[in-house]
Amino acid sequence: MDALKRFTPNWFTVGMGTGITALDAYILPGAPAWLRDAATVLWLVNLGAVTVFFVLFATRAIVDRRGVIKVLHDPVQSMFLGAIPMALTTVVNGFLDMGAPLFGAAAIRIGYDLWVVNVLLAVASGVVVPYLMFLSHDHRLERMTAIWLMPVVPAEVVAATAGILIPHFGLAAGQTLAVIGMVLWALSVPIAFLILGTLFLRLTLHKLPPKEMAITTWISLGTLGTGVMGLISLGKSLPLLFGAVGSGMDGGAVLGAVILWGFGLWWLVMSILTTVHYVRRGLPFNLGWWGLTFPLGVFSGGTDLLYAQLHVPLIGFLALVFFVMLVSFWGIVASRTLLGLVGPRVPRIAPAEAD
Repeated sequence: MDALKRFTPNWFTVGMGTGITALDAYILPGAPAWLRDAATVLWLVNLGAVTVFFVLFATRAIVDRRGVIKVLHDPVQSMFLGAIPMALTTVVNGFLDMGAPLFGAAAIRIGYDLWVVNVLLAVASGVVVPYLMFLSHDHRLERMTAIWLMPVVPAEVVAATAGILIPHFGLAAGQTLAVIGMVLWALSVPIAFLILGTLFLRLTLHKLPPKEMAITTWISLGTLGTGVMGLISLGKSLPLLFGAVGSGMDGGAVLGAVILWGFGLWWLVMSILTTVHYVRRGLPFNLGWWGLTFPLGVFSGGTDLLYAQLHVPLIGFLALVFFVMLVSFWGIVASRTLLGLVGPRVPRIAPAEAD
């Protein structure tokens, strides 16, 4: 019971990182059959892990209601409530991309039903947590980190999934899904840019965050990666749904995706430099390290989709480079997590904490 009461939402970042690694392996341009098979196995492992996390957190909500309310009012742990819909997104996309051989025609229906639930979770995260930030959280500019993005990003993540669902529905339903997806994207990306601007100011005035929160700098990259995925995923269906107007919207979506992708390259370089800075000075391991895998994963996935639209060899090469980086980082973080669970002489796994 004590262990259950200590279960916090940041464990869902494990599902985020593992799930996006599986999905990226599956959609990698020119991926061999063995890599897709390995991706499917990893997705099934992630499906089991995310299911366990949901059961644990739901059980805690029943037996430890006060503890869960305390999480809502905690200025750090409440941010990780956004990890719940993002972890579920990797499950939903897996049903849509690789679920048919395993579950037959039911895979699409399961994916759609879970997506509807995920939309509600994402919107709740993007509304409730910022409202509590305004109402009761103790936040200060000098303590700000990129985890402020965690509650608002899920809406753009589920928006990208809407683009995957559209081809499985008729015209009217597809149009509705497209509009919902675009609105969800708009509920997230503009707010994320407000936070990114404030984060730039905070880093300039108060320098880098404490080493326990060092990996959070990667979350900024994830915001831009999911923005790219949402634009490309939704945009490619718009010509079929809205005719000439949709064609223009698709062109605008691709242009916007390129701009976000270019901005993401800047954040990628900054994230790498920041991580190297901390590694040279000693970087303690905690669950926050999973915050490195999902952002890089969605940026890698966005690069895959951008290459599929533009067929520029440089973008295809970078997609492969980012995927290799992702697999390497996932292997490091996953092995450290397992060692932290079973090994007696490794750094304790703990939630990322603010200074």
